[in-house]
Amino acid sequence: MHQSFRTHGPKLVGWAIHALPAVVLLASACGQGAAHPGAPLASEDEADAGGSDGFDSSSSTGGGSPSGNDAGIGTGSDDATGAGSGSGGTVNEGGSGGSSGGSGAGDAGTDAGAVCVTSAAKGSCGPYLYPGITDSDGSNTTVGQDVWNPISGWSQTLYATNPGNWYATANLPADNTAVVSYPNIGESYDSNPLTGFSAIYSSFSENMNPTAATRAEAAYDIWLNNWNNEVMIQHDMVNRGGPCGPVLATVSFGGNGGVPVQSWILCQYGSEVIWQVAGSGNVYGEHSGSVDILAMLTWLVNNQGYLPQGSSLTAIGYGFEVCSTGGVDENFQVESFTLTSSP
Repeated sequence: MHQSFRTHGPKLVGWAIHALPAVVLLASACGQGAAHPGAPLASEDEADAGGSDGFDSSSSTGGGSPSGNDAGIGTGSDDATGAGSGSGGTVNEGGSGGSSGGSGAGDAGTDAGAVCVTSAAKGSCGPYLYPGITDSDGSNTTVGQDVWNPISGWSQTLYATNPGNWYATANLPADNTAVVSYPNIGESYDSNPLTGFSAIYSSFSENMNPTAATRAEAAYDIWLNNWNNEVMIQHDMVNRGGPCGPVLATVSFGGNGGVPVQSWILCQYGSEVIWQVAGSGNVYGEHSGSVDILAMLTWLVNNQGYLPQGSSLTAIGYGFEVCSTGGVDENFQVESFTLTSSP
């Protein structure tokens, strides 16, 4: 079954169903506890937008052989991506086109200049061999659309160069309060025990380009114990109805690995546990920073049994939970991202 990367409702974390287990998100309310690159792009939208949401792990790369005047990039959504370049002509869908000149085939997972484009609900880019993620091996790192709770009037297109350089242009109806999508980076693990890590740090820089009508948040979505436990780390909130509650604990994390000391509040909704950066009002948090993921997970193991003893890491996602853009296009952009771990 396709599990999702969002908890209140099924959500997908950038992977497809075949190679990796997908993640499941439940539909959650946003009120409880948003210019395309100049390079020529060719996109091929997926026909199958069905299925439940989660990490889209089925992506594979296909050889595109564009030839044309401009550097051509062919991309396939969800199940195939192809990239190539040539000279003399124009680039058509799927990475083929042009009247004369060179031809080439590239893999979006290894070509830093290739741009993957998909507008499919379950579209996925990659897999990538990304040096910013310690455990990225060329097969377990993706960027995905994860429109796991589609509603009437939604549209979203993902533009990905690599896990540290991508954005999703979403257009979701005004005043919608339920999470519709979680465009995200997805990194899968082989059920590594948390006790097998001495450190897991992550840094981020993002921009939701919010307006007064935006309802969204930037967050990590972490799955443990073979998708049975979910922990979110929410650091940038826009019109979510204020901090989560009831607050079960307030804890400071940081001080190691270059992570600044910050105060976080803890909330729980059903089986989902949420760390949220302390703040107030409707718009608060930070656009760039770093977090000590292992410290935050270990605290949950050692206190009140929020996570079971012997917990293992299944997947880490990072992206945006989007509810509404006010019915206009809004770019949700990741400008840099790292995920470093040590045994």
